Amino acid sequence: MNLIIVGPQGSGKSTQARRLAKTFGFAVFAAGDVLREIAKERTPLGERINQTINVEGRLVEAELISELFEERVTTLLKDRGLILEGYPRTLAQYELFKKFWTRSGRGDYQVVFIELSENEAIKRLTKRVTCENCSAVSTESRMEKCAECGGRLAKRPDDNLAAIRNRLELFYSETMPMIRAMEADAKVLHVDGALSKDDVYREIVTNLQ
Repeated sequence: MNLIIVGPQGSGKSTQARRLAKTFGFAVFAAGDVLREIAKERTPLGERINQTINVEGRLVEAELISELFEERVTTLLKDRGLILEGYPRTLAQYELFKKFWTRSGRGDYQVVFIELSENEAIKRLTKRVTCENCSAVSTESRMEKCAECGGRLAKRPDDNLAAIRNRLELFYSETMPMIRAMEADAKVLHVDGALSKDDVYREIVTNLQ
């Protein structure tokens, strides 16, 4: 099975992707992890991506992120399940994705759309901390260590209110049109992201069987 998990920032995409991967043995390619890893590099590409995502809160160019994801998808065995999280995010990325996906020979895919209101997304994101070791996400900002691996928890540089609002605005203006196109392709499963993490997980698993 191949899944694409989409939703506004704070909807729990990463949490559900990791849980599904752990249960079913899927590989996970997360756009945020890929880009943050490159943004730490002291290279022209790293500085460019850092400026785009951490300083300006904008999306990386469609061609660049699609090229990075195609490279990763082609390295994965075709008989292993795959979850894409945070990519594609725009109509332009979706069109590029469909082209390289056909070349990949991995078969069909399903889209899981975790829906969440803007107010709830802001509430969660202003509390969010991320493990520096395993990248697990938590909204329990008072925790000192990661519940999964014991690693150090830290606030992401792009989780300031101005960048959060900018990313949510981009979600509604850039990502929602893509999701409508995915719906037209009969690919989308809708899940209520306001539910508990366990209920969201059960809803996804039940409807994918």
